[in-house]
Amino acid sequence: MKIGMFGYPGDNLTRLQAMIKALQQSGATRLVCLGGIIWGGRRDEEQGPPANVLRWLRASDIPTLANDNDRQVAGWRLQALENTTGYIQPRVRRFLSAITREEGQWIYGRPATLPIGKVLCSADSLTIDAHYPAPLTRYNAGKLFGAMEQKAAFFPSANGPSLIVRQESGVVDASKYDGIEESLDAVKVAGIIGGVVGSPPLNGDVSWGAVVDEEATQLSLVCLDTKTHQRVPEFGSMLIQRAELHWRE
Repeated sequence: MKIGMFGYPGDNLTRLQAMIKALQQSGATRLVCLGGIIWGGRRDEEQGPPANVLRWLRASDIPTLANDNDRQVAGWRLQALENTTGYIQPRVRRFLSAITREEGQWIYGRPATLPIGKVLCSADSLTIDAHYPAPLTRYNAGKLFGAMEQKAAFFPSANGPSLIVRQESGVVDASKYDGIEESLDAVKVAGIIGGVVGSPPLNGDVSWGAVVDEEATQLSLVCLDTKTHQRVPEFGSMLIQRAELHWRE
């Protein structure tokens, strides 16, 4: 079985459906949303009606994770703060006004991780005491590898697939992806796979997802042009090489 993973779907349903189609064409028979359903990008053209993606994910019965930001905003809705006079980003305020209390409760109750075979699908939990914390610093990666039972863990990011971390003989090290196809040949592996909605300049015009087999032996990154919704693997490989390697102790 192959797992299709995507995160940061935003509110652009057409873009999300194009990614899901591409993941299925790559052999994915099970889909997982890695969270980031509140963040909708930074450009108006990336937006659709608030909460349409949320409702489509639920109607399609696609397992959906939630990160800290997702749960924070859902908590505001549960506290009836959608009409607060405090500063909330306009797009988040529109989202809050559109969702029901029951939808807020659904988001708040989403898990942060989902294990499938030897793969751990994970939202990007930023709290310092998170069981599987991100970003993947050396310290966090060591903590992750010590805690997780699975061979490989994958996280979403609005900054593209910027990092893959491996552990061999107790040594943890990081690198860029070699390309669209990545062999997962280490004892433990963790990777950031990007998101459907990305941040400019490098990832503002592409959507990222990934397909991995449940034995965690091979990862295939999927890169789509956001305007044509077509695969652009050569462009994706170029973006991977141009990305900076952010790796901290």
